[in-house]
Amino acid sequence: MNNLEKLRNENPLIVCYTNDVVKNFTANGLLSIGASPAMSEAPEEARDFYKVAGGLLINIGTLTHNNEDDLIKIGKIANELETPIVFDPVAVGASQYRKDFCKRFLDEVDVSVIKGNASEILTLVDSNTTMKGTDGDSELNVLDIANDAYKKYQTAIVITGEHDIVMQDNKMTKLSNGSSMSAKITGAGCLLGGIIASFLFRNTKPKHETLVEAVSFYNIAGEIAASEDKVKGPGSFLPELLDQMYLLDYKTYEKYVKKEEVD
Repeated sequence: MNNLEKLRNENPLIVCYTNDVVKNFTANGLLSIGASPAMSEAPEEARDFYKVAGGLLINIGTLTHNNEDDLIKIGKIANELETPIVFDPVAVGASQYRKDFCKRFLDEVDVSVIKGNASEILTLVDSNTTMKGTDGDSELNVLDIANDAYKKYQTAIVITGEHDIVMQDNKMTKLSNGSSMSAKITGAGCLLGGIIASFLFRNTKPKHETLVEAVSFYNIAGEIAASEDKVKGPGSFLPELLDQMYLLDYKTYEKYVKKEEVD
């Protein structure tokens, strides 16, 4: 059984501590692929949730002084219960506050996957990096960034962009599926973090190919959605993306997937 079939058979609970802008879209996206989302933010219930959760997404998009300690607490509880964490350092280079928090979080909490665009991942490697917001920089050398981040954090790295990069098990793969339309809707990257968490099945050391499958599954759904005649722009793309994630099967995945191993 492939991971996509396993996900739909098991309907794993995926806990999301994510930013306020994307909660509804993330929940609907996870439901469409067969996962069971919970937007839980209370450390008081974390232990109960993480005992059974397949994975945890921590996304710092709406980081504040009021929630930073909670994020650390739930990360540590997840570590105690061996629940894998996907960490999304949204716009980490936009402010010193975000840089300081991400450093503290990654110093105190073990994560299974770090997912971000090239600028965000570069900032985690080099704190002197700056960025305007959540957009990446197409001129950055993503292969070097992925290597450097993997060596520094000793955990799986997923870099999103025109081509996505997956680095794990000392292997790097470039992925070339997807649609530019994803950049026109809020939360496309944030949902990807939840998708990756859905493929982990409580494995704190996910296999390289599992991550490739998770990212490619999402990108292929976006690619097919954008090609539909009824999609005229972002407003019609978003619901079609949900539909295509719901409809996508492994046979179609194998037909469309574009991946290249990088030396």
